[in-house]
Amino acid sequence: MIRSMIQLKPSIVEFMRCDVGNGESASFWYDAWTDFGQLLTFLGAAGPRQLRIRQDARVVEASRNGDWFLPAARSDNSQLFLAALTMAPVPHESRGQDSFLWRNAAGSYLPSFSSRDTWEQIRVHSPTVPWAKVVWFKEYIPRFSLITWMSFLERLPTRDRLRGWGMNIPSSCVLCSNGDETHAHLFFECSFSLAIWEFFASKFRPSPPFGLPAASSWILQLPLRSHSTTILKLLLQSAVYHVWKERNARIFTSISSSASSLRLAIDRTMRNRLYLFPRLTCAPLLFFSFTSLEFLIQCNLFLSVCSCVIGFYFV
Repeated sequence: MIRSMIQLKPSIVEFMRCDVGNGESASFWYDAWTDFGQLLTFLGAAGPRQLRIRQDARVVEASRNGDWFLPAARSDNSQLFLAALTMAPVPHESRGQDSFLWRNAAGSYLPSFSSRDTWEQIRVHSPTVPWAKVVWFKEYIPRFSLITWMSFLERLPTRDRLRGWGMNIPSSCVLCSNGDETHAHLFFECSFSLAIWEFFASKFRPSPPFGLPAASSWILQLPLRSHSTTILKLLLQSAVYHVWKERNARIFTSISSSASSLRLAIDRTMRNRLYLFPRLTCAPLLFFSFTSLEFLIQCNLFLSVCSCVIGFYFV
């Protein structure tokens, strides 16, 4: 993260501009207070020596008695700079303090900073992937969306990737032991993870599609304003997250959970999240079920249904 921020440092200069007031804060060589950007870059390493201005000097130090005070130009670039300087206002107390401006998406420099505008300017623009709305939506759970996003991109450190990096580790799936661990296998070719996904998704459709691309396509075909769409998005993310969490637990702690325990964990997650949904206008309750009533009783979970609470259960 720190390295990435350092790599962005040269780009920051392109977005910042200094409006010189009294010249006491603006750096002569490093702040972009002229149209030439950083003068140290424009005039080169010899600039401080040629203009007789210290490298840590402020803009005000280049003026004297209300006028610019610099030696004659000794290069083409310094000549351009000195010519432009004749049109620039000289630092003075009456102009107030120096102000630093930030470039917005329209190319104008403003005193306010917008992270959204800046990100849109520096990021690499690519076509939106088909599954974007399955990962990022209003009701998403951040840590679930992150793992789901990485799984769609196939960037999770699965065993096939780790072996590709030269690590001497087993290739088999720790959840089912019936195949090599890859992204496609974990979500949801693996018999263990598939059973969990089908247990919930079959409530919406018999024989639901498995595999992240197929599952996301199915979800996105539902009506956009359907509550089922939101529930299925959360369900898919919860299944991916808990399957990945279980995989890590088995590898790093040697502790394994049964499929029924994972279903219960997903059930709890979904209930907790859906309790926060606004009430439907067509009915006082939203009835939905992830688990059978018999299973809930076995797990000692009882749902009190009242007019202000969302209840979920299938017969």
